[in-house]
Amino acid sequence: MGKFCLYSDSLADAPCISFNTFKYSYLKDFFLDNRSNKKKFSVPVNIECITLVPEKSVPVVVENRCINCMFCLFGCIGNRILISKNIHPLDMCVDITKDEIEELKNTLLPKLFKGNFIKIDSVPYSTIKVKYKNFDSFTAVDETKNIAVWGANAMKYLSNSMEPRLSLEVGVDIKTRDRGGRLDISLLNTNENKAFIAETKVSFDKMMNEGRYESQMLAYEKVLSEECPNNISYNLFLMIGDKESDLLPPNHPHRTSDINKSLLFYDTVKKHNLFFLSANSLLALGLMKMFVSCNKYNLEMLEKVMNNPSYIGLLSSGVITNDGKIIPLDAAL
Repeated sequence: MGKFCLYSDSLADAPCISFNTFKYSYLKDFFLDNRSNKKKFSVPVNIECITLVPEKSVPVVVENRCINCMFCLFGCIGNRILISKNIHPLDMCVDITKDEIEELKNTLLPKLFKGNFIKIDSVPYSTIKVKYKNFDSFTAVDETKNIAVWGANAMKYLSNSMEPRLSLEVGVDIKTRDRGGRLDISLLNTNENKAFIAETKVSFDKMMNEGRYESQMLAYEKVLSEECPNNISYNLFLMIGDKESDLLPPNHPHRTSDINKSLLFYDTVKKHNLFFLSANSLLALGLMKMFVSCNKYNLEMLEKVMNNPSYIGLLSSGVITNDGKIIPLDAAL
């Protein structure tokens, strides 16, 4: 304990707890960097999983409320947060040991993105009242406060850029509709001129019941094709929370979604060349970047997968192909 932290005098502003983004009224403003007010976003404050201990000058994880979302790890600029063999953070601001990294590499990491469906274990939780019992239940509700904020922070961590341009709810003017829309997460790597735009959905079932994702994605694609500068490549995708097994291909033995909804979704994705990924896949990718290779596993390398017409989705188990197979991520790169 007691490792030096730049934010020890103002822990509430520490990037492991929250991040700031500027507001951009419209997509053109985002690309031109015409900023307005700045706003703070936080997942730990919402979950109430971190307590501030001024006398120790460190934030400390409330262990029985930790849901393994890794928001604090992805935000820590010093990589000083301790990881247990069960993945989730214990006390903050402590360097991880070599033995703990080896434990992690020998348990969960070898299973990720290998082509076989896996289920990331939930963190045990006590009988006291908790807001969320695991990461899935967190992403399954409150799109603007939960999955969008968590996803933005994860994308920022995964980007090759140290300071990518990041914003939530960037406005878009859709001429073919009576009302405009908002891009849930927009990230621009200004060094490589690559933009990543995510439309977030709290769950497969709610997305299918609403029935708006298809028209939204087509409208956003049209606006991006018209307003994105020629020197910038953009990548638009769906980010879907809750049970990852709902997103498995219709013929997969572990699929948990309704077969008719699954067939319709996959037909729609293939018809319009859409791309989707699970919140769990971003979480897994963040762990791979943190403990395996920051050069190999990052947001920008996903561009190759997203732009390949043979691939339509990404789960923590691997890349989903057009013919409903799951292949290792390495094979798609």
